[in-house]
Amino acid sequence: MNYKIRWLITLSVAALILLGISFKTAYQINKFFTLDGKIRANVEKVDIIEGKKDKFEVMAFYNFKIGDKNFYNVKKFTGKFINEITALDFKEKILKKDFYIWYNKKKPKISAVEKSFPIKNLVYSIITLMIFGYFVALKYYVFSFQKIS
Repeated sequence: MNYKIRWLITLSVAALILLGISFKTAYQINKFFTLDGKIRANVEKVDIIEGKKDKFEVMAFYNFKIGDKNFYNVKKFTGKFINEITALDFKEKILKKDFYIWYNKKKPKISAVEKSFPIKNLVYSIITLMIFGYFVALKYYVFSFQKIS
């Protein structure tokens, strides 16, 4: 009886991990597909922030206009920089070139500086699903050798 409880705990933990990774992936895929418009934005300011573990992050303050409405937003870039010099170079590149953002056409308040498909999290979800399937199959395989009383 004790081994059944251990299997139940193992499968429950694997299912929770699978659900967590899958929900995160589903959220990121949903965000990717809802950002369906691209527009030029005006960069008001770009700041460099020292983050965790002495890494530097770049934050952009921008606005864009759709119709007669102005929208303002602040976003961090996903890239982290080892030193401040590379972050300053990135800041200069942003200020020199045209700055485009992605936004949701139905709700323009939802916008993002970068839009990329979450392939890494999708692969993690598939691998986690395969591991979970392995544990389920292993459970039935092990329990098939037990005698039914």
